[in-house]
Amino acid sequence: MSYEQISVYDVVSKITQNEYYLPAIQRKLVWKYEQMESLFDSLMKGYPIGTFLFWYVSGDNKNNYTFYKFIQEYHERDRNRNEIAPRPELRETIVGVLDGQQRLGSLFIALQGSYAYKLPGARWANDASFPKRKCYLNILHVKSEMDLDEEFEYEFKFLTEGESHRSDETHLWFQIRGCLAWGKDPQIDEYYDDLLENITLSEAVRQSLKKHRNNIKSTLRILHQRLVIEKLISYFKVEEQALDDVLVIFERVNSGGTVLSKSDLLFSTIVASWEEARSEIEELLDAIRKKGDGFYFNNDFIMRACLVLTDAPVLFKVRSFRKENIVKIRKEWENIRSAIENTVNMLVEFGFSGENLTSQNAVIPIAYYLLKGGSTDANSKKEIRKYLITALFKQTFSGQGDQVLNVIRAALRKEVKKSESTTEYVLRDSSFILNSLSAAANLPSGKTLKIVDSDIDGILDQEKGPGTFMALSLLYPNLKFSQVKFHQDHVHPFSLFSDSKLKSYGVPESKWDDWQKIRSQLPNLQLMEGAENISKNRTPFKDWLLTNDSEGKPNVPDKEKYMRDNYIPGDTSLELTNFEDFFKKRRNILEAEIRGVLP
Repeated sequence: MSYEQISVYDVVSKITQNEYYLPAIQRKLVWKYEQMESLFDSLMKGYPIGTFLFWYVSGDNKNNYTFYKFIQEYHERDRNRNEIAPRPELRETIVGVLDGQQRLGSLFIALQGSYAYKLPGARWANDASFPKRKCYLNILHVKSEMDLDEEFEYEFKFLTEGESHRSDETHLWFQIRGCLAWGKDPQIDEYYDDLLENITLSEAVRQSLKKHRNNIKSTLRILHQRLVIEKLISYFKVEEQALDDVLVIFERVNSGGTVLSKSDLLFSTIVASWEEARSEIEELLDAIRKKGDGFYFNNDFIMRACLVLTDAPVLFKVRSFRKENIVKIRKEWENIRSAIENTVNMLVEFGFSGENLTSQNAVIPIAYYLLKGGSTDANSKKEIRKYLITALFKQTFSGQGDQVLNVIRAALRKEVKKSESTTEYVLRDSSFILNSLSAAANLPSGKTLKIVDSDIDGILDQEKGPGTFMALSLLYPNLKFSQVKFHQDHVHPFSLFSDSKLKSYGVPESKWDDWQKIRSQLPNLQLMEGAENISKNRTPFKDWLLTNDSEGKPNVPDKEKYMRDNYIPGDTSLELTNFEDFFKKRRNILEAEIRGVLP
């Protein structure tokens, strides 16, 4: 039960020889090159770099799980995906790294691979913006007494080949992987002499090499000692073979750092039966995250959606991902993928993005409805939008997400017997009807899809944010959200409510606090195209409404239509000094509209 030790050289060799792998429960490499450089400084100074957890999988068990290779050539933009490791049928035992992936991955890249990161100011789309860089040590770096507060004692850098050849009196770069070939008892004097004889150097650099001769030899000797001789990797062997036992150990070990999500822990159960699952899910996530103004969907969302859309148990546990369920997910994957993509397209059409979609679980019933062939006519889309906004306003999915998903799915579907042993689920209604769904869904206590009077007040009292955007999207149902970027705009500009501005307009000081509290609430908000919002900016509302833009064109060509479309009351002054009456009357108009739209 004790820890064992191994050298960095031996670990890197085993990774190179495909003896050490990454289990599917591991996340992708996330360390930046600066963290990798810092890791080597810590090694050189003899600092501990933490302990590791290695999973020894033996016998037939090694073929029950899917493992991945370490990344060797890392690209910042493309975020290289780990390759699936070949089945090690001929090896009795394989080793999966349960804890320490970021550190071991960094050591492997620095000592056997490369790291390509973007040049400052360069374009992401340009391949030339990401030159390949390898890890070097500046053997002329000397920490002076004036630099005692400097964080790093040794200077490690990822450099291009061209950068590595640039030297001066304080910089001469040595590629650190070179010391791995020196063997166990290197002749450091000979390597130092080679620097003087075999490298083209300026006379100033050559003199600096001679001046710091002892320090350079010491640095090279320490580098070799730390990487090749000393056993700095301290690891604990996990020999349990059952995945549930391994997951418990993994979760306990990671509890002190960044804990993986439950979906990350469960992911290996899918990959064990479906090798392509990781790449398929990552490709789908890449696709849906880029739609519209962008979303923040994750593995958790996809895996829950897979359970719901295949009519499997929704409970987010290992037992929900039994082999037979995974086989069904794999068989239905194209339909699942299509339903999710079509759902996100609909979200974009409704004006949603990652900024205002406050519950990803609320989206899954829409995907279920689409996968089962539900209608997407204008009325069904209207009802779907109402469902989503109601669920988000009421926070229907917060706290008991699995249970709510199960109940809503049950309300959407009905069971059809195909044979004595075969059951199929189909939609109760081919059209989406929110009132019917709300009536049929026996939601947990405190959860509902119905709006009551107090909710209307809460909606109207919200300040600018995701909630007000959702309300405005209901009030502006004909806007082409998928084609035009719309902003939430203050009808009476926010900037005019400062103490100094209100004073200059002659507003009594007794009203300042009250007006400042409500200036960002829904009754003073509207949706405008981005460019139009910028042109309106800080101009007093009435002035903007009645004047021309910088090109001499009216800001509002059809004022009556603008007033009607934006619910601007026509029976009150639009001067800032009349804000209180304007706010009250527009609030009444919006309240009536929202009551007419929401159930």
